[in-house]
Amino acid sequence: MTSFATKLKQTIKRPVKAALNLGRDLRGAHRARPAEPTLWVLMYHRVLPADDPRCETEEPGMVVTPETFSMHLEELQRWMPVVALADWVKRYKAGEPLPEKACAITFDDGWLDNYQYAYPELKRRGLVASIFAVADKVGQAAPFWPNRIADLVLRQSPLLRQHPVLAPAAGLLGQPYSRDAVSACIQTLKQHSEDTLNAALNSLGEDAQPENSLSPDLMPWPALLEMDASGVFSVGSHTCTHRRLNHASSPEQRQEEIVGSRQRLEQQLGHEVPLFCFPNGDYDDASLNLVREQYQAAVTTQNGLNRLSSLDLHQLYRIGVHEGNAKTPLQFRARLSGLG
Repeated sequence: MTSFATKLKQTIKRPVKAALNLGRDLRGAHRARPAEPTLWVLMYHRVLPADDPRCETEEPGMVVTPETFSMHLEELQRWMPVVALADWVKRYKAGEPLPEKACAITFDDGWLDNYQYAYPELKRRGLVASIFAVADKVGQAAPFWPNRIADLVLRQSPLLRQHPVLAPAAGLLGQPYSRDAVSACIQTLKQHSEDTLNAALNSLGEDAQPENSLSPDLMPWPALLEMDASGVFSVGSHTCTHRRLNHASSPEQRQEEIVGSRQRLEQQLGHEVPLFCFPNGDYDDASLNLVREQYQAAVTTQNGLNRLSSLDLHQLYRIGVHEGNAKTPLQFRARLSGLG
């Protein structure tokens, strides 16, 4: 498609999308009085300024800017109370009254930028959130294979041609760098397990390590402990290594990711860790059953609102928000609507 045709298509789409978002906003569950208590759970990953170099190697659907995050909090405070997810779960399990509408804010992975940008803004507003930490990767640099792939593509590294598993990423060499193209490539690569992808990347040698690999990408323990102690953030488990649980190769590996991660976090934090988050939203029946045994509640990546009549505490729905789908107040309210 020519650039003119692309621009024309985008020009036509914008007012259509705006009209759809307006309709969702006006008819949304956030505006109505619900027939039963309803819990919204927002899913965030990274909070980074638009000009931050760390944005370059992150998928677009993983990032909001600090300004957008602040706007989200302001909008939320107009429509419903913000609650700590663990507290809401505790009240539900105890049979205590629940607010008609409530929203829990969650962050996945434990990125350092959550400490730098989200934590001060939440503290300033007197709000709370949950953060799901990857227990064995706290304080690490370049911890996850998608970011390593993005870094190699950004650097146009010919090393990507050295392993057949990485062929989709090698196909991006010689093209203008596009975060959207890298994101699509990452989705293709998810046909492989984390073990296979990390082994392929590690086989490329030290030259395949990101250039900033001496700087932590995930917040170190002192930062995580500070946030937990402040009462602004409560810490949950996101496994030991961020392995997708439907790729666990044995019961022992599943046990380590689900139970071992909780034990490590509790040892560091000095208190119970009641919440779990499924990496990438992927799991099987055996993993779900073990999570039910070990945790009071767990969140998925499945979009939706949590209503009492259909509530499953260990498969809680969330609403993913990022710069691409919630940059304006109208877009954000459309996401809150529960209408898609």
